[in-house]
Amino acid sequence: MNQQILAELKQKLEVKKAGLLKSLASIGEKAKGEETNYNATFPDYGDSASIEDNATEVADYTKNLSFERDLEKELRDVDKALKEISEGTYGKCKYCSKEIELERLKIRPESTSCVACKKALKGRA
Repeated sequence: MNQQILAELKQKLEVKKAGLLKSLASIGEKAKGEETNYNATFPDYGDSASIEDNATEVADYTKNLSFERDLEKELRDVDKALKEISEGTYGKCKYCSKEIELERLKIRPESTSCVACKKALKGRA
């Protein structure tokens, strides 16, 4: 992979990481000493004793917990890709060790598998 394309992919990953960190910060707080672990905060819509308000708080918290897990996983994938770029190992499929297709990396630069292996894993080979 040429250096210009690699630099472009790295830039995409850094922009994506910034967006993920911003999204995570909007729903929780960073866990102490953890780079990619956040704790969703429980929303407090006031001191109302209303069952509806309490139910809304619980529903929003549950939604945020799920969203937090998804964002953290995505952040770990992005961080791993950035580490691989710095180590010179970026762009290799973790299953077959072949080069991941450039078009796939342009669409999802944190990809860790080639299209063929991903399809095989999902049973669509």
